[in-house]
Amino acid sequence: MPHKAKNLDFIKLGSKHIWLPYTQMQNHLEQLEVSKTKNSTIYLKNGTKLIDGIASWWAVCHGYNHPHIIQSLIKQAKKIPHIMLAGFSNQATYELAYRLAKFCEMDKVFFSDSGSTAIEVAMKIAWQYHINCGEKAKNKFISFKNSYHGDTTGAMSLADLESGMHKKFSKLLLSNFCLDIPKNNDDFIKFDKFLYDNKKILAGIFIEPLVQCAGGMKFYSVESLNKIFEICQKYNILLIIDECATGFYRTGKKFAYMHTNFKPDILTVGKALTGGVVGLSATLTSQRIFDKFLDDSLDKALMHGPTFMGNPLACSCANASLDLFEQQDYENRVLKIEKYFAKNLAQFKKFKIVTETRYLGAIGVIQINADWEKIKLLRRKIISKGVFLRPFANVIYLMPPLVISKTQLDKIFSALKQILKD
Repeated sequence: MPHKAKNLDFIKLGSKHIWLPYTQMQNHLEQLEVSKTKNSTIYLKNGTKLIDGIASWWAVCHGYNHPHIIQSLIKQAKKIPHIMLAGFSNQATYELAYRLAKFCEMDKVFFSDSGSTAIEVAMKIAWQYHINCGEKAKNKFISFKNSYHGDTTGAMSLADLESGMHKKFSKLLLSNFCLDIPKNNDDFIKFDKFLYDNKKILAGIFIEPLVQCAGGMKFYSVESLNKIFEICQKYNILLIIDECATGFYRTGKKFAYMHTNFKPDILTVGKALTGGVVGLSATLTSQRIFDKFLDDSLDKALMHGPTFMGNPLACSCANASLDLFEQQDYENRVLKIEKYFAKNLAQFKKFKIVTETRYLGAIGVIQINADWEKIKLLRRKIISKGVFLRPFANVIYLMPPLVISKTQLDKIFSALKQILKD
């Protein structure tokens, strides 16, 4: 009965049924019950306050519960929470299509639900672009060692299947090419030759710009990304940039690709798109790509359509998030975080467990020498100091809300120093 449900402990009841992400359900750490969130702070039911150092998987860029986004959400929910995009237009979705294309400096916008589905759409667009051009043999993709583009089937086929977490599925997935990111002249000579030798079968290249996040927070240079762009253009191979993690000022620019001299053929965005409030992603293309889908025949059209694509509720949050990005100087905010990292990260090198530190924009990394048991211990100890981080593999990384204060960063670094010196 509904009135009795109020007295039930649904955390306890639900824990018997829920299946958690990236988790060994037999021996995982205790889930922390959240009572509320605000700005860069997570409030637990037991009264503990945690500074969020990873912005709920890099999505909560403006901090939690930003009033402008919440007000937009409530207003939209009262008017049109959802309407299918096939056959209907609505203000929130069409406004976002216009604004997002301008903000990303792209031309066309296809909405979907998550970063993984945005990648799937990008793959399908790339394949069909070549089919519509009469190039049916161009159906293979290049991705890179340590890459990660999502957990759906197509996206997994773009991962590093030699050492990544999807290795066990390697024989079941699409066959693509996984290369080392070229970093020097010899590398680029080999890369150029590989593209030349395979240009007749290559549909495109998928790359995380400047930072390979889930693959270990590995960085590479703007010069390398510029050169990759250049060689792709040389052989007319589509370049698909995955900005789901690096977009919306995380690396200092609006998008990481904007550190280069080029524009992608296809761009994917997600995570921070709605300020981390509602799930939404987008696959954006150039006019050149879009034009190849125009024809009197429906066979040339992109036959794809997630049920909730362009969801007005999510789009209203994304429009409010863009308001904040356009009205406030986020580039300067990120620069201040980057300067903080530059000044303070190096001090961790004195600890025996630390092998390297690095940073870019609002991404800070402490690389450590640790096994899974040490990682679990680190997670517990970090939480005990009033900070939420989620170390994985051999990295402790920081990707905080872009509105995090210096005082909060000081508390995070103080907690890490106390823990790592042991």
